[in-house]
Amino acid sequence: MIDQELSSCLIQQISFLRDSLEGGKTQFSYSEIETQLSVLERVKDYIGKTESDFDSQTVADDDALLADVLNNPENLTPFAVRSLPEDLKEEISLNDTDKFEIDVLNLVDRAKNKRISINNLLIALRITTGKTYSRTILNNRLYRMVKKNILFSVPGRKGLYTTNNNVRHQVGNEDDMNLDF
Repeated sequence: MIDQELSSCLIQQISFLRDSLEGGKTQFSYSEIETQLSVLERVKDYIGKTESDFDSQTVADDDALLADVLNNPENLTPFAVRSLPEDLKEEISLNDTDKFEIDVLNLVDRAKNKRISINNLLIALRITTGKTYSRTILNNRLYRMVKKNILFSVPGRKGLYTTNNNVRHQVGNEDDMNLDF
């Protein structure tokens, strides 16, 4: 279990960031502080979980994985592969396309608002996999993922992808304005 001192430090840091945000006295941008707060809140929640919380989460994850496998009996889905423990992943035959799709979906899911531009995806893939993709090849692969309904283009935003199939483009949305291309 995490000791009480670490938990106390996290609570103090969260409080400091909230005060900075509310008081407007900070050298960080509003979104940077919100991101830091979000991470700290998740760490705090993680620390506060009991062993039974982890057990019930595992059961829910296992149920979701089983449902995904049974609903797609002929093909592995990226969700199924991402949910597997490493020792089982080693036993499953994955081709390069499967691995690529998993890498892309993991990166998109980690991005703010689960959206990423093709430029940022090129960079993120290079950093995480060590592979440099040409823009044309990446674009073609993303197109095929969109056609398979495992990745989605953001309407009205060329070169922006998401894992959220319910995304709607909103003109003037602050989050859309802050995306780098």
